[in-house]
Amino acid sequence: MEAVVFLNIDIGAEDKIMELLATIPEVKAVYFVYGPYDIVIKIEAPDIDKIRSVVREKVRKIDGIRSTTTLIVAKSHTKATPPRA
Repeated sequence: MEAVVFLNIDIGAEDKIMELLATIPEVKAVYFVYGPYDIVIKIEAPDIDKIRSVVREKVRKIDGIRSTTTLIVAKSHTKATPPRA
């Protein structure tokens, strides 16, 4: 199961928070973005209970994170990588 989490963080804390998020095993990608959110992360976990636990017990406890919005992925499609020549 996958989730995408949008984070609003304190100004100037981007690099530190990105590094801390990257240490969480269930966090598979961390992106600094421009727009209404500051950082977007992708979480992979076996079930929704584990996603909830990761967000609540690991992500939200990082100092400098002001708010989170979590989207549970209902279906995904990965673009195939072309074979190398």
